[in-house]
Amino acid sequence: MSYLVYRVFSFILIKTLVLSYNGFNFLCIGAEFLMRDVASKRRDFSSLTQPTRTRFNTLNLPVTEAFKLGSSIINLEMVDDEKNHGSMLCHMDGTTVRSNVIVSHDKYNDDNFLQVYYDETRYGERWRSHDPTDREIMCSHLIDRSIRPLFTAGFPANVMVNVCVLKTNWKHEADAELMAIIATSAALMKLNITQAGPIGVIRIGRINENIIINPTIDEQRRSDFNLLYVCTRQNTIMADLVASEISESDLATNIKLAQLEAVKCIDSQVKLRERYESDKKVKLLTSNSKNLQDTKIKSDVNRSDGRGSHQIRPVHCEAGYLHALHGSSLISCGETQVLCTATIGKPGETQSVDVLPRKSFRVDYDFPPFCTNHIMDIFSRRWREIGDGMFIEKALLAVIPSQRDFPYAIHLNSKVLASDGSSSTTSVCGGSIALVDAGVPIKSHVAGVSIGLVTDDETSNGQLENYRIITDTSGLENDLGEMDFKIAGTRNGITAIQLDAKSTLLSLDVIGEAIKYGRQAHLQILDHMEQAINSPKETSYYKERRIEDDTGNHLKLSSS
Repeated sequence: MSYLVYRVFSFILIKTLVLSYNGFNFLCIGAEFLMRDVASKRRDFSSLTQPTRTRFNTLNLPVTEAFKLGSSIINLEMVDDEKNHGSMLCHMDGTTVRSNVIVSHDKYNDDNFLQVYYDETRYGERWRSHDPTDREIMCSHLIDRSIRPLFTAGFPANVMVNVCVLKTNWKHEADAELMAIIATSAALMKLNITQAGPIGVIRIGRINENIIINPTIDEQRRSDFNLLYVCTRQNTIMADLVASEISESDLATNIKLAQLEAVKCIDSQVKLRERYESDKKVKLLTSNSKNLQDTKIKSDVNRSDGRGSHQIRPVHCEAGYLHALHGSSLISCGETQVLCTATIGKPGETQSVDVLPRKSFRVDYDFPPFCTNHIMDIFSRRWREIGDGMFIEKALLAVIPSQRDFPYAIHLNSKVLASDGSSSTTSVCGGSIALVDAGVPIKSHVAGVSIGLVTDDETSNGQLENYRIITDTSGLENDLGEMDFKIAGTRNGITAIQLDAKSTLLSLDVIGEAIKYGRQAHLQILDHMEQAINSPKETSYYKERRIEDDTGNHLKLSSS
């Protein structure tokens, strides 16, 4: 009985407290609304006697500019960031890329004033390495190659570019590399620190003989022609190509088309800059540029090593240099010497590159410090190794047999033993020989050559007045020249190019002339390579047995 009374008493007490609490809350809420009403009336009254002055800031609203590139719409948006005035967003097909440019005069480094970092943030991954992936380093390299010629010689400040992919639409894979270059160009235009900008960017693909402007990632995979082209309104800055033996005439035609399409990016960046209202500009300090005129090659004399303008260095090729390996070669081009090895893996033993995708053919390029007798920074060394390794891989990809015809994993390694320029193009030649020595039925040999440019000072309109194109550049010519044009190809056509302008912008006439001389050099180098080894049939019986023992499968060699 006492327990029942206790329960009833507790229930009544709790209800009383709840009602009291709710009533107190009601009174508090009512008082709060009353105070808000009084305060609002006071604000209204004061506004009648002394109106508030509202300052309109255009940066509070998004400053955007849109333009069409191919079948996609690109939207550039300025970022209102008090700490970083050189920020830009680029939107396309659900993918967003942000580029941040920072300029500093502290601890100025003339040798490495420009640093570029590209980051593809992977949300949701359980593990993420702090080291950049090969793809991220390659994208950083592409951005660097695209914007470095925009800066004047002796630019008196440190510039750091950080590009990050904020989001990606997996249903429609946009070209993040292209977006990163556009966003960085717009960010530099916003800061107004370059004299030659902005730049235009375009990628062109080809599927079933149909040209595609700004292809998606899926369309790039199915294209037999993939050209990334960067330019100003009139001149070329950078070009990067991977193709299946495209003819020289087709390449020249598509470069002209790329020039027409790429300039569409420039007008929008100029309009965006005109709409930007900020008095924070980076002041440039005048400095005297290095006078290299006395050390440049004059047009009326031979080159430093006595060669003519279009004469290649002595070439020596040796197949099967290391007999115990599946495939190997030692190739010398002047004082540049490269050792290449090819290893055949088991069927399906593909190598994982940056998690996805998995590739059955990969090239590793090793440029140790001793090959130039210098001590170099590890990160800058890896930057160069990955960039040149990707060029070698793209150059040889067109002649690699399909997985149906040759279902083996192929690993090609190129180690530079001595370097006096053109080490990556020499590696293309050595890699082709090593693949044939390993029994890989490649379609044909691939040769590589570096084309350079020496010139006097530019005229007032920015065009070249007196220049000379040189074939098979040495290390000194590459350092002092105005162009680094790597061309790889077979007897049937070009498989890859890598073009970098330095302090001089390039006209289309110069590029066309360089392609012509590159073709002549290819034919001469291919003669030396075919004398060393011409078909997989020449692979020794011992090497064939060694590959069969390692892979566990019978290797049928053919010359097809």
